[in-house]
Amino acid sequence: MQKCSICKHENNLFSEECHHCGSTLKGKLDMRYEGAGRRSQQRNQTLIDKVWRFFASVRNGMYILLMTLLATALGTILPQRTYIPIGRVPQEFYESEYGVFGRLYHYLGFDQLYSSWWYMTLLGLLGASILIASIDRFFPLYRALKLQPVKRKEHFLTHQLYVKNKEISDPERLIRQIRDRRYRVRQDGEDYLAEKNRFARWGPYVNHIGLLLVLLAAFLRLFSFFYQDEFVWIRDGETAVVPDTNQSLFIKNKQFSVDTYDADDPKFEAAIEQEGRSIPKSFTTDIIVYEAENHIAGDTPDLKVLKQMQVSVNHPVKAAGFTIYQSGYQMNEFSGLTLRAENEDGLTADFQVNTEDPQTDYELANGLHAKLVDYYPDYQLNGDNIITATKYPRNPAFVFDISEGDMTERLFIAIDEVVSETGSNKYNIHAVDYDTHNVTGLSVKRDWTLPVFLLGGLIFMMGLIQGLYWQHRRIWLQRQADGSYLIAGHTNKHASSFEREMDRILDIYDKGESG
Repeated sequence: MQKCSICKHENNLFSEECHHCGSTLKGKLDMRYEGAGRRSQQRNQTLIDKVWRFFASVRNGMYILLMTLLATALGTILPQRTYIPIGRVPQEFYESEYGVFGRLYHYLGFDQLYSSWWYMTLLGLLGASILIASIDRFFPLYRALKLQPVKRKEHFLTHQLYVKNKEISDPERLIRQIRDRRYRVRQDGEDYLAEKNRFARWGPYVNHIGLLLVLLAAFLRLFSFFYQDEFVWIRDGETAVVPDTNQSLFIKNKQFSVDTYDADDPKFEAAIEQEGRSIPKSFTTDIIVYEAENHIAGDTPDLKVLKQMQVSVNHPVKAAGFTIYQSGYQMNEFSGLTLRAENEDGLTADFQVNTEDPQTDYELANGLHAKLVDYYPDYQLNGDNIITATKYPRNPAFVFDISEGDMTERLFIAIDEVVSETGSNKYNIHAVDYDTHNVTGLSVKRDWTLPVFLLGGLIFMMGLIQGLYWQHRRIWLQRQADGSYLIAGHTNKHASSFEREMDRILDIYDKGESG
């Protein structure tokens, strides 16, 4: 299509006058789509055509891309939930680390931005824009290039990038020189069309295919079959199911071990002293991976051994399509506490509390009754508020109601602290014994989308190279009535280089050289 410089109306490539205002069309032709009509340019449009036109617009596509980029940048302001410390409660983490802004960030769901419905909607709109814009332009351009004739109207030729009238006595010699420059030549009577690097025109569309594959990979990460990133804590000797595997994959922690730096080594002595504790050098878990056979929900599954192996830091292992990483550990985590309740007369009663799943009521000796009101597995003070840093029993604290007859007192009990809410202090509870165990933290990941991402990136780069380093060039030689030739040329980019090439070809012809 060519645009009128007066009324800006788009006209057919072969028009000499504007259909809208009648002005003489001047300047070079717009050869991007060879004058082929596109669906988005139809004047009479249905609702579907209007939707098509919206997504086919490059301007609208750029707006959607800009919104997607802004949203993507927003997700990088604070760490996503996947990357916060393992075991931390997201709401408490963002508020404690980043204050009011962190609380708002979590409340609005920006901590899981890349899996949110509205971010996926943006990606879907971007994908629709890329796909529809490509289809809207690809097929008209394909038909125009596939069916382009050798003979063209004079108006078409005289409005190309390179135009020259020349007496040519031996057109065959000129055509040989053009072929030597890797042009493919077609002939129709005494007219010729030479063309090379037509494939360069498809570079942007190859780019679009790569981008669509990248967007597809992003969508596939929503489905657990294609992408999973789970974390499991497994105590020594225990077997745990991997979340979101439909209870089909189990891992047993046979033994966990930690290797620390030698405190007597002069190289590490200062660092260990500054840290105030032993520093781990590496930690390793001997694991057994099981697959559940004929598993029915609610029944104890029959486990089949898949692999026995050792996983350590920076040395992941693979099993059942998953990659297992050694990602954390907890030494001496509480598994049970023995608490002793005592009244003001000195009468005592001991009772056991399972820190992993504590019961609510405890009937004690000597007529005492304990009722669990609240439980903080990993007790911390946040200003005047009591919070649990994680859901794991690393520093357990309890709120108990201790009653004897009609007398009830509420107590807050931590490992080394007892506080009476009433202030009467008629009762006391303290820990007299405890059981601990070591816990290994394993990341279990599966990512089938990575090959799709890589393929999309590779195709995108191929399209980028295809469009940047080659140019689609055409030369028309059309015999005029006076016996001379009208020579016209066009390239989709690097016009000055093309003009030099044309001048060089004609200069060689004039000198009578062979190449």
